[in-house]
Amino acid sequence: MEYVVGNERRFGAADLFFSTTDAKGVIRRTNRVFNTLSRYSAEQLVGAPHNIIRHDDMPAGAFRLMWDELEQGRPACVYVLNRARDGLDYWVFATVAPLADGYLSVRVRPNNHALFAPVKEMYARVRAAERDYAAQGHSRHEVGRYGAALLTEELHQAHFRGLYPFARAALPRELALLVAEGVRVPQRAQVDSPMSAILSVMSAIERDTDELVRQLGEYQDLINSLGSWMTGVRSVGDRAARVGALVAQVTSPDPESSVPTVSVRVKERSARAVEVLQQFNSSLVELYETVSEVRFRSSLMRLHTLMAGIFAAAVLDGEEHDSTEAIGDLAQSLLTDLESLVPSCQNAADLAERLDADMRSLVSDLDRIRRPFQRWIRALQEEGAQPLSDGTDIGVVLQEAAELSERGFPETATLAELAAKARSVVVTLEEAVIRERVATVRESLAQMQE
Repeated sequence: MEYVVGNERRFGAADLFFSTTDAKGVIRRTNRVFNTLSRYSAEQLVGAPHNIIRHDDMPAGAFRLMWDELEQGRPACVYVLNRARDGLDYWVFATVAPLADGYLSVRVRPNNHALFAPVKEMYARVRAAERDYAAQGHSRHEVGRYGAALLTEELHQAHFRGLYPFARAALPRELALLVAEGVRVPQRAQVDSPMSAILSVMSAIERDTDELVRQLGEYQDLINSLGSWMTGVRSVGDRAARVGALVAQVTSPDPESSVPTVSVRVKERSARAVEVLQQFNSSLVELYETVSEVRFRSSLMRLHTLMAGIFAAAVLDGEEHDSTEAIGDLAQSLLTDLESLVPSCQNAADLAERLDADMRSLVSDLDRIRRPFQRWIRALQEEGAQPLSDGTDIGVVLQEAAELSERGFPETATLAELAAKARSVVVTLEEAVIRERVATVRESLAQMQE
């Protein structure tokens, strides 16, 4: 499905573009959607540089940042404005991932307009600055670097620390919106053929990633809940620290009093609680970053799975013919996706376990501060109190202690619930099963080439 608005060609959510290039960006393979919407034939595209469709309004800095990511071995995601052979423009959300000897790109219609709209504004500003810079006599390489710096600053202002953090945020949302429109691995009647077997495998991998996406949603809910709890963490930390400070200011004149022993116990627990609280925010940020990485990598795997499934269905429908190499490239990409995804999933699980331990420790320490602190107060009220340093106002200390004891740490109830939630969330990825599925794809491709 395509239609034209002004000078822009628009297309449907199910229209996925595919291409591979060599290490220099020369096109090796395309798909029917790319050929049709670019208005170039496969023969015109294969062997041509990918910038055959480059639009002059695209900032050079965007491509420079993309190549910087790829040269570091990381996938890149960018919104790209292209120009078709007939002069019409079309926008895509492009994913580009390294292959063993080049790059593989799957591109979709931009669906996340909340992000797409401000990116277009960024591009317009950066491209205008690049043109002015080029007019001063700077080379194309210099213009690209200049634009990359400007676009990086634009991304920072939008709260992205660079193109990779942008990609980690953009791809999962774009893919979720694509799936919400019903774009999934096509279903076809099962027949006895290698391509039908490949389509079945892609449907199975899609189901695998569906479960992973559901689990990641639970992780995100946990992170959001912990983030809300953390908004009041400074008050909790201040109260715990203050309790520890107060018990160090006065003692009992009775040599047989339990006050000194209780004071030590309260100080130890207060100090430990404050230490855990100080570490808590960094642990939460680390979990957020790890889950973001898992969401990104699983979204990329899901997109490659979807593209391979669309290829297989198109072959069965007689709409694509020479697709074995393209599906082979996608199978390679799935294994690459898996290599990155497995350790990220394990890291997320480890971090959640550590947070659970920290939360239980914190709940225990805060709960075990209040009663000894109350005994400390009662003992001083009954036995009398004496300052441990000059200038201490005993009345003020005991009054503040009574107020802190009365307030306590009611936040621990919510934290205990969150600790239980942390124990229940899991990220499961059956690495061996997915590897076996990809092996089936390769075996099926080999049968087709016999």
